[in-house]
Amino acid sequence: MKTHAPTPGAYHAADARHFLLENAVVRAKQEHDLLKEELQDLYAQVCTVRSDEDEIRLNREIRQLNDSVKHFMKEWSDHTKWEESELFPYAAWYLGAEPDMFALMEQEYELAEQYIQAFLHTLDRAVIPVSHEEARKMASYLLQAYAFLKNRFQEEEEIMQSLTDRSNGYGF
Repeated sequence: MKTHAPTPGAYHAADARHFLLENAVVRAKQEHDLLKEELQDLYAQVCTVRSDEDEIRLNREIRQLNDSVKHFMKEWSDHTKWEESELFPYAAWYLGAEPDMFALMEQEYELAEQYIQAFLHTLDRAVIPVSHEEARKMASYLLQAYAFLKNRFQEEEEIMQSLTDRSNGYGF
């Protein structure tokens, strides 16, 4: 049985993919840190809205929360597009898995987004000033989204840690 040595170009292609994967993992960690910080700020705002009894202050806080949610959605949307186009394909290539292995995680993102959209939709249709009870109801949508996103970030960080551990084990 005759074996063929890989061509020099094959090594360069693999090295390039490892380099791209390493850069993608670094970027993902940085973006996750920023997104988790924003998510934690949203959670604190939600808790404030849920507990505030003063209607004037409550309505000011819910408007601020609305602005924060929209900003988070923009950052999150940009991040997920990048993940789907770069991080996940690199990770699937490196782990030898199918790209759809991330389908469950994407479903969690979709559920979180549905809860966030429910908050935004309910707020857009709310009668101003928003009552304390209505504000609590709207805020509960964001608590559900928070739970899904927190879980999702944890799952992704475990995958990134696995990628880092594996690549360090092979000297990449």
